[in-house]
Amino acid sequence: MKRFAFLVHPLVEPARRVLAVRTFKPGVALGLRAADPIADVAEITRLRFAGVEGVVMAVPMLPEELLSDQALALRAMERAVQDAAPVDFIGLGSVLSVVAGRGAALQQACGIPVTTGNAATAWAATEIAKALIAERQIKRVGVLGGRATVGKVIAVLLADIPGLDVVVDPQDVASCGMIVGAHTTGGTLDPAAYPKGILVDVALPPTLSGRALPSCEVYAGECVALPDGWQRDVWGGLFHLVAGYGWNRVYACLLEPLVALASGRDVPWAQGKKLDADVVRDFARAASALGLRAVVERR
Repeated sequence: MKRFAFLVHPLVEPARRVLAVRTFKPGVALGLRAADPIADVAEITRLRFAGVEGVVMAVPMLPEELLSDQALALRAMERAVQDAAPVDFIGLGSVLSVVAGRGAALQQACGIPVTTGNAATAWAATEIAKALIAERQIKRVGVLGGRATVGKVIAVLLADIPGLDVVVDPQDVASCGMIVGAHTTGGTLDPAAYPKGILVDVALPPTLSGRALPSCEVYAGECVALPDGWQRDVWGGLFHLVAGYGWNRVYACLLEPLVALASGRDVPWAQGKKLDADVVRDFARAASALGLRAVVERR
């Protein structure tokens, strides 16, 4: 059976402590000692689907730690891959996808294809946005981060919709009936600057720098329904519940290495800052063939 490792990390300190409970690190869980970025790397869960097994590995570093010490982040990611071995593909979650050359340095170190999740993210966000555009008859959509890797491709794919005005200038997005938040690190939009409208959010941390106003509808931008045949243990269910969008939902980025192996692909869908719209279209076809679908759900 083909196997992939998917690397994740906690977004906030309480999540790191919860992770330490799962990985039987009582000192970290109780706050008696700091997490060791390398020694405390640990397996969270395993999953199986379409003849592929995935091993979800946790790197115990927060977003700001990953960004400020990328050499250490790379060493921790290497350790996670070693502990998950043997694997045929590697996927990266959240901020891990933007450090250390956006997958390139890890691939060079391990000699295994590394994919960042950007193609799957762009696919899911576009599908969710298209569904809402059709339902609400939206005529003008802004893409926040529309000049960056993921946002640029989302803007191209949305531009395929006849009569839709797609805006990428950050100064203009707040005037749109819908915003797709695709900035790399999130926290880039004051809730007061977008008091009313629809936000499809793929940024982690989230796009809004505070709580959305009641008149602003926020939708999960990477939400994918678990398909028939998805196998997991109890920890896998809890992982989906705590780290994803719910018990029967999964972040799209986790699917990228899985879809690659299931479809016979041996090169990354996305790596570095390059992402092509045609590659995302290819991913969409491969994901659909496996019965995977993005779903519209409020955050």
